[in-house]
Amino acid sequence: MLCGTHDFSSFAASDPDRTQREEGTVAGPNPVKTIDVSEVKREGGLLVYRVRGSGFLHHMVRNIVGTLTEVGRGSLGAAEMARILAARDRAAAGPTAPAQGLFLVSVEYGEMGEDQ
Repeated sequence: MLCGTHDFSSFAASDPDRTQREEGTVAGPNPVKTIDVSEVKREGGLLVYRVRGSGFLHHMVRNIVGTLTEVGRGSLGAAEMARILAARDRAAAGPTAPAQGLFLVSVEYGEMGEDQ
């Protein structure tokens, strides 16, 4: 459900300094991003989440992981992801996953698009 081009405002950091509202618009980066890969796999004793996309908002991946954790625990249904995306509201998504255990594997630069 996360793959494709979506407005990821529901997964952006809720830091008020990063989401200043000016005349009904949100200042800051464009919340519309394209996700090419979003998958959870078991590797040994670990659950590994891999995501690849055109760009990411501040804490976006941590908020996605926190929400997916709630789905895995049964607190949220998998179908809720569509509702969360549509809400465009950070309060609709799950908690922010702690930074421990999350790391950036690589950054690839291709042709410059609108998101870059």
